[in-house]
Amino acid sequence: MPAILQLVYASRATFPETASSQGIEPEVSRILMQSRQNNPRGGIVGALYYGDGHFFQCLEGEPDTVRETLDRIRRDERHEEVRVLREQSLDDPGFGEWSMKYVPAAVDVRQLLQRFGQRQFDPFAFDNDRIDAMLDLLRQGRDTTHGVAASSTASNPGDATPGASRALLGVGLVTVAIVLGVIGAATYLLVTS
Repeated sequence: MPAILQLVYASRATFPETASSQGIEPEVSRILMQSRQNNPRGGIVGALYYGDGHFFQCLEGEPDTVRETLDRIRRDERHEEVRVLREQSLDDPGFGEWSMKYVPAAVDVRQLLQRFGQRQFDPFAFDNDRIDAMLDLLRQGRDTTHGVAASSTASNPGDATPGASRALLGVGLVTVAIVLGVIGAATYLLVTS
């Protein structure tokens, strides 16, 4: 079995935070969508948390692929001050089938921060104990972003098979196409009436 690299990094967001009716910052939603499309091709799994203008992300996979992914993240204009917090070899990936799990567990994270005497989410200040606690929280938390994109090779490894996840994505894309078609037709009728 080839070595698995776990790489945990922190970065600051460069975009101004905006509210969303779906409860997820729109730029973070775009990052998730891109990750969930690209990561399966490279065999990368992991998790992402965004809060207080900071990203905390764990990437796991083949070492060269994980490092290439981090290089792309460093070039992404939505991130600055990308800093590796941990880099270690694993026997098994900790995030299994998740191409990019996102747990918007703000309440759980606040409790974790209080336990360590932090007021704001600042992963740059994390030591190994805080990194471990955050990774545990992300592993145990539920990804509630199923509508954001194809959430992984399985939405939740225990909930669906990869084929079922792709089928759900297909249904979602068809639904979007139908809605856009209806909107386009309605707009045409209003303009030509």
